[in-house]
Amino acid sequence: MVREALEALDITPEDIKIDRPADASHGDFMTNAALVYGKKTGVSSRDLAGKLVAELLHVPAEEIDRIEVAGPGFINFFLTDAALAGAVTDAVQFAESGQGTLRDERVNIEFISTNPTGELHIGHGRSAFYGDVLARVLLHTGAEVTREFYINDSRESNQIRELGKTALGKGEQYKTPELEEKISSLNFEGLSEEEAGGRLAEAVQEGNRAFIEGVLGVHFDVWYSEDAELRATGANDTILARLKQENFTYEKDGALWLKTAEYGDDEDRVIVRSDGTKTYFIADIAYHDGKFARGFQVAIDVWGADHHGHVKRMQSVGRMLGWPNVPRTGADQPVIFIVQLVSLKEDGKEGKQTKKMSKRAGNVILLRDLVEEFGIDVVRWFFAEKALSTQMAFDMALARDASENNPVFYVQYAHARLNSILEKTQGLKEVTRTTSLFEVPSARTLAAKMTEFPELVESVATDYSVHALTGYATGLATAVNTFYRDVRIVTGDMYDANALALAMQAKGILKKTLDILGISAPEKM
Repeated sequence: MVREALEALDITPEDIKIDRPADASHGDFMTNAALVYGKKTGVSSRDLAGKLVAELLHVPAEEIDRIEVAGPGFINFFLTDAALAGAVTDAVQFAESGQGTLRDERVNIEFISTNPTGELHIGHGRSAFYGDVLARVLLHTGAEVTREFYINDSRESNQIRELGKTALGKGEQYKTPELEEKISSLNFEGLSEEEAGGRLAEAVQEGNRAFIEGVLGVHFDVWYSEDAELRATGANDTILARLKQENFTYEKDGALWLKTAEYGDDEDRVIVRSDGTKTYFIADIAYHDGKFARGFQVAIDVWGADHHGHVKRMQSVGRMLGWPNVPRTGADQPVIFIVQLVSLKEDGKEGKQTKKMSKRAGNVILLRDLVEEFGIDVVRWFFAEKALSTQMAFDMALARDASENNPVFYVQYAHARLNSILEKTQGLKEVTRTTSLFEVPSARTLAAKMTEFPELVESVATDYSVHALTGYATGLATAVNTFYRDVRIVTGDMYDANALALAMQAKGILKKTLDILGISAPEKM
């Protein structure tokens, strides 16, 4: 509509931005087109807005109730009650079943991938919950998603050798009370350092897997063993031979180098050291090349902060070997997210921890301790609400607060409140109001908020901004609470059927939002 109106005024439009007003009383949608093109054409934005509205009114639109000019030239669109109700129904249907906008996209998400040398620490929580929630979003939008955990267990690696030394009593690296307990339960007699390290790593990995699936509620479709899939199969040697054959390598100072600088990296990288051993880079290349060979169209990696320098080199290899770009966005592959650091905060001060949270792993605070202290719902929410690109301070005082001051409880209380309404209507007489429910501002605001759900999920599926989901859940809970305050659904022995229907639709969308976040939606609190 807006594009056609601009063209009717002999203005050639480029991008037209349609937004939702922060305040529902300002309309259901808005555009700043008059401000943008007024400036470009030298016309007063307010005057241009008036002309655009006049053109828009020439085009019949059953969904639009009215169009208004606001401020310096914003154009606000108000939906009819019928159109708004229809949009709410569409949002509920999307929440219940999703839609197939990404049904042709095969996505691999690799996350956590902690070394099998000890338990998960709080830094791993960001990767765990981000990857899990993103997978749930992509699944809901129709993508075929494989959640993958890469186990760094190659017996050629230094960490497995060092782990083996500790297992055999020849070293102290990685030693914690938990690791000592595992060592005492295993038999390493007659094993080499590599073999002992492999056996101990397997035990550590089994414990981590049980914790990830049983406590964190994070599911993986594939547990990918570096040792079994890359070392034992010769995949590392195969990719090395290919790089040499395609003239992507050269020798210098007795080492073999990869020409990554020609493909966007800051410098070339060593892939075989002067002593003949391969660097970890070879395994990374073989692993990711295998993902595309397995038919994945999108490869997403969620890595720790110490991997920041690996982003350019991996994407340069992608260009070198012709890995496909992301179908929808054209972004380089693999798509890599770097998880920033996590700290604890108590009473406004960072670095503190409670006595209950023992230092079972030296100075590292374990994720298990955090979950035991605050509960999985709180921990999941607090980790999910921050963008990965920002450092995170886990506010323990707020996490401990069981009132509505705590954001996760605030949202859960709203869901429980909606359920209580349904319980109160049992056995009562149903009545239908004679006026439109949307004449009540808070009812219209709630409906408008509900209609945002499909586009929010689609947006997260495209830009991977998982933290937007917690913001949406909070906003929806606020709209629910205001509606609950303003609209009397139960009166005596009767209940308002229209208001109850809207409340139950809100309950469904709020529950789905919590489900995607992996957080429970209690019916009572």
